[in-house]
Amino acid sequence: MGCLIELQPAERVQMQPGPHPNPAKERAMKSRGEQPLRTALWRVTGVDLTRIDGIAPRAAQVVVSEVDLDLHSFPNENHFASWLRLAPRVPISGGKPLPKKNKGTGATRVAGVLRMAALSLKHSDTALGAYFRRIARRKDASVAIFATARKLAILIYRMLKYGQDYVDEGARAYQERFRQRRLRSP
Repeated sequence: MGCLIELQPAERVQMQPGPHPNPAKERAMKSRGEQPLRTALWRVTGVDLTRIDGIAPRAAQVVVSEVDLDLHSFPNENHFASWLRLAPRVPISGGKPLPKKNKGTGATRVAGVLRMAALSLKHSDTALGAYFRRIARRKDASVAIFATARKLAILIYRMLKYGQDYVDEGARAYQERFRQRRLRSP
């Protein structure tokens, strides 16, 4: 936490983040003593990564410590997800699948944290929780963890790169939007 204090811009040293949109999550962070870490991360990055469901201050700390904050190395969110090794790799040659080889380097520590965050959304009454359950019904829980972790990585990329805030639409609205999309498709 000491390094985070040194990285804070001078204009934000005395500023405080706004109230968390989820009061239960804010109470839990205060009871665990994670509020100072949340504040320090907000001051350094300019966005509150804990607004994303499943991302706790400790998970946000791992992401911020491993990823360059201006994200100039990643031209888009797909490159970021690929670097985190959260992009599916299906090697096919001549119509036959090739054996999977673990190539390249990536932020496996961040990917592990995002997979744990994705798993915590399993029973959550949020849009991300509904996304997890929809994928798990169709495929498998392990595929749902991977897909939800990738979605979390993309949300983190958008927040850090563009300063967009995450606003949860809720599980019911997500399911209705998915149902409407299924009805429109041929």
